[in-house]
Amino acid sequence: MPTPHQVATEVRQELTNGGVRAALARLNGYSAHRFTALFRFDGPTLHNVHLIDHLDAEVVRCPDMPVEESYCVFVRDLASRFMTEDADADGRVEGHPKQELIKSYCGLPLQTSTGELFGTICHFDYAALPFAENEILVLEDIAGHLIATVEAERAKER
Repeated sequence: MPTPHQVATEVRQELTNGGVRAALARLNGYSAHRFTALFRFDGPTLHNVHLIDHLDAEVVRCPDMPVEESYCVFVRDLASRFMTEDADADGRVEGHPKQELIKSYCGLPLQTSTGELFGTICHFDYAALPFAENEILVLEDIAGHLIATVEAERAKER
């Protein structure tokens, strides 16, 4: 099993060589969770930039949704990592619109170079699954690299 440093290095290389989607696919390959995604906050709306589904390579995105209806709202409001390994047993998400569907979630904030909260990078699943410390370490390691690449791609589009 590769170390978090080795995984993060591979993901960063994929980011350089293949871009954000390729890096997220590599990252998803090391997660026990079905989905890995990058989301962007836009006022009250959450836009999915990329979605990797471990079981369906054809999936590229999920529909936009109100931020309040996603677990990303906790990352936004806390401006830090939010994690639930079993939504049914986690009082913090009691009554949340995603509680019945998404049972495990770990998201980290993505901040731009100017300090703006851009969105989140996250792993999630329909099943209640624990998050290995290594998964979290890799997310933390690559978050800054991901947002830097996203910013560079957005600047080229303008």
